[in-house]
Amino acid sequence: MCWMKTSLVAVAVMTCVQQVDAQTVTRYEFDVPRGPRDEVVREIARIGGSIVSLSHPDAPGLSEATGRIKGNFTLAEALEKALAGSEWYVAAAGNDQVRIARTGENSSDIIVTAFRGKLRKEDSSLLTRSDTPLKQTPGTVVSVSQAVLASQNVTSLEEALRNLPGISFTPGPPFLLSSRAGVTNGTSFTNGLRNASRAGPSPVVDAAAIEVLKGPSSVLSGTAVAGGLLNIVPKLATGVSPDEISIGGGTYGYVRGSADVGGAISEEDRLYWRFVGLSEFARQKNQGGDEPSTKSGTFLLGYRNDGWKIDSITQYYNTRSPFSRRYVNDTSQDRIIDVDDYFSRDTYYQNESIAQQLQLERNLVAGNNFELRMRARGRYQRANESFTNINCLFGCIGDVPVLVTAYRGKSDQYSGSADFYAKLVTGRLEQQLIVAFDYAGAKGTNFDVSDFGFGLPAPSPLAIPTASTPGVLLSQSRRRDYGVVVQDQINWGRFHALLSLRQTWFHERLTNDDPLLVPVETNVSKLLPTGGVVFDATKWASIYYSYQKGITPPQQFARQANGDLLPPAITTGHEVGAKFELFNSRMSITANYFRSTTSNQPLPNPANPLIFIPVEGRQVDGFELAQVGRITPTLFLQSGFVYTRPKTEVSRIGQPKYVANAWLLKTVGLGDKRSLDLGFGANYQSKAGILFDDFITGARSYPRVAVDYLRFDAAIGITSGPLKLNLTVDNIFDRLNLYNPSVADSLARAPGRDVRLVLTLALPGAR
Repeated sequence: MCWMKTSLVAVAVMTCVQQVDAQTVTRYEFDVPRGPRDEVVREIARIGGSIVSLSHPDAPGLSEATGRIKGNFTLAEALEKALAGSEWYVAAAGNDQVRIARTGENSSDIIVTAFRGKLRKEDSSLLTRSDTPLKQTPGTVVSVSQAVLASQNVTSLEEALRNLPGISFTPGPPFLLSSRAGVTNGTSFTNGLRNASRAGPSPVVDAAAIEVLKGPSSVLSGTAVAGGLLNIVPKLATGVSPDEISIGGGTYGYVRGSADVGGAISEEDRLYWRFVGLSEFARQKNQGGDEPSTKSGTFLLGYRNDGWKIDSITQYYNTRSPFSRRYVNDTSQDRIIDVDDYFSRDTYYQNESIAQQLQLERNLVAGNNFELRMRARGRYQRANESFTNINCLFGCIGDVPVLVTAYRGKSDQYSGSADFYAKLVTGRLEQQLIVAFDYAGAKGTNFDVSDFGFGLPAPSPLAIPTASTPGVLLSQSRRRDYGVVVQDQINWGRFHALLSLRQTWFHERLTNDDPLLVPVETNVSKLLPTGGVVFDATKWASIYYSYQKGITPPQQFARQANGDLLPPAITTGHEVGAKFELFNSRMSITANYFRSTTSNQPLPNPANPLIFIPVEGRQVDGFELAQVGRITPTLFLQSGFVYTRPKTEVSRIGQPKYVANAWLLKTVGLGDKRSLDLGFGANYQSKAGILFDDFITGARSYPRVAVDYLRFDAAIGITSGPLKLNLTVDNIFDRLNLYNPSVADSLARAPGRDVRLVLTLALPGAR
C-alpha cells in the first residue's frame, strides 16, 4: 500500500537503545471490555503504558463496536485484535512504530506515545543487540528513567547512578564506575556507541534513560568493560515532546535553567525537531572547590516515514567539576583524617565535548513470518579535558612530599556499527539473527606537567599546559577497537536462548617526546563467546542463566621482567537468577547469584615493584536483588541490594561488600489537574576495600575504609495544571560520606546536604 494512501497511522514512540521497538516486544496482560473502537484503542494504549491523541476523532469506523480483548499480548497484537473485522489493520510494527492503515484519500492520525513521565524501562538491547523484554533477557540490566531523575532534580551522571543497585561512582579524571569488583576506567556508550574517554561524564538532561549491563559483557563493547557496561539512552525527536522549561536555585549559590522543546518541521513528511538545553552554576561545591558549572545543548532531528527511521543528534557540553575535600585512611587507628591543609579550592577538572551522532534503520522486508532490517549508526566526538590537582604521596601526615600536577588532553573519537537483523518465524520457533560489524577509533594528545612540594601549606596549582614546552611532557595515542558479531536469539514457546560470538581486535600505539621512552604498541585478537537461556516458568516469572566474557587490554606501565607487556586480562562471568513481573506487569524484580574471575591481573613483583607478574586477579561472587515499578498505580519504588564477596585481596580494591539503595515516590491526586508527589530515598555502602602501600617497609595491604557511606534524600513536588514546583533535599542529615575509593591516601568526600527548588512550566501544545 502506498504511504500517501494511508488514512490512519498509530505511532508508538518509545525510547530505546537501538533496533526493535519496545512496544512491539513487551507483552501486557489485557482485559478490555467490548465498546467503541476508539475507546478500546485508548484503553489498550493505557495498559501498554501509552496515551492516544486523535487529530480527527470523527474518522470513519472509530465509533464502531469491537469485541472484548483479553490475554497476554504485545501492543501491536492487541491493536490487531481490536481492529479485526474492520477496514483498519496494523500495517507494520517495529522501528519505534505501530502503524494502523486504511485505504483512502483523506489522512488522519492517531498518535500513541509513552506516558509522559514513564518511570521504568521495560527492555534493553545491551546484551542481545536487539530490544528484548527484560524478563526474557539472560542477564541483569538495571536502569533509571528521566522521569525518576526529574523527581530528584538530577542533572549529573554521578547523581543518576545512585539509583542503580551495586553501582559505585568515583569522579574523575577518569571517572570510574565499579560493579562486581570490575571497573570501567571512564568507558561509556551513547546508544551503543563508544564515547570519548576524555569527554568525562556528560549531563543527563538529554538522556531518556541511563542503563548498566552487569558483568563482563563484550557483545556490544569489545574491550575495556569488566564489571558493567554503562549506556546512555538519548532522547529522540519523534514529534511528541514534553515542551517544557524550568528554572531553579539552591544552596551554595546554585542556579539553573533548562528547556526541552520540539515539534514538526513537516508533519506530512514526518520530519521532527527537538532541543534540550541546560545551564547551571554554583558559587562552590558542597565540601569541594569553587564554581562548579554545566552548559549543554542538544539538537535532535528525527524522520519516520516509508519504513525509514533516521535520527540525528548534535550535542555540546562544557562541565567544570571542582575536586572534593580530601581525607586519608589511618589504618593504625581505623579512622579517617581530614587533610584540609593540603586542600586547594582552585583544584578542578573541566571537560568540553562536541559530538554528532547519526543512526538509521530501514525495513527491507516486513511480513508476519519474515522480517529483514538494515541498521547503521555512526558517532564522532571531539573532547578536551584539563585538570589541576594536589596529591599527598605518603598520606598527608606530617612533613611529607606533595605532588602538584596539571594536565590537558584532547581526543577525537570515531565510533560506528552496521548490521543486518533478520527475524524468522516457523511455527512456534522464532529466530532473530544478527550479523554485525562495529568500529571505534580514537587519537589523542596529552600535555602533562608536575612539581613536588614539601610540608605545609600546600603549593599552589600549576598552570594547565597548552603546548609542549620545557618541563611539559607531550604524549600521543592512537587506538582502534573493532569486531564482528554473529548472533542467534531463539524463542520457542517458553524457552528463550542467546548464542553469540564476537571476534574482537584491538590495536593501540603510544608515543611521547621523552627520548628515553620508546613507542609502545599493543595488539590483541580474541574470540569472545556470550550465551544464555531463559525459561518462562509462568506468565509472571522466569529463570535464567548467562555466560559472558570480557577483555581488558594490558596496561602500558605493567611490564614483565623481560620488558614485554602482560597478556590482556580476561574476565569470565557466570550468573543464574529469576525475574518476576508483578502487579499486572507494573513491577519488575530480578534476583541473581553471580561469580566473576579475572586472569592475567597485573601484580607488582614483591622483589621488584617496577616489574609485574600476571596472576589470577579479581575473583568475586555474590547475589543481587533489584526492583523497579509501581506497587500500586500511585506508589513507585526503585530499590536494590547487592552483596559481593571478594575471594582475593586485590578484589577488595574499590569494592563495597554491601550496597543498598531505594527511591520511593508516592503521587496523591488533589483533583482539578493538581497532584502532590512525595519522594524518599537512601543509599548505603559498607566495607569498601582500599589499597595501602607502606613506602617505608614496602608492605602492601588491603584494609577497608574506616567509615561507611550512608545518605538519605527527600523530595516534594506540587503540580497544578502546567506548573510543577519540586523541592529536593539530598543527604538530609549532612553526614560525612566518601566516594568509593581505591587508595588509602586519596579519599574524596562526597557532597554534604544540598537543597534545590525547581519550577517547571509545561508549554501549551505539549503532548
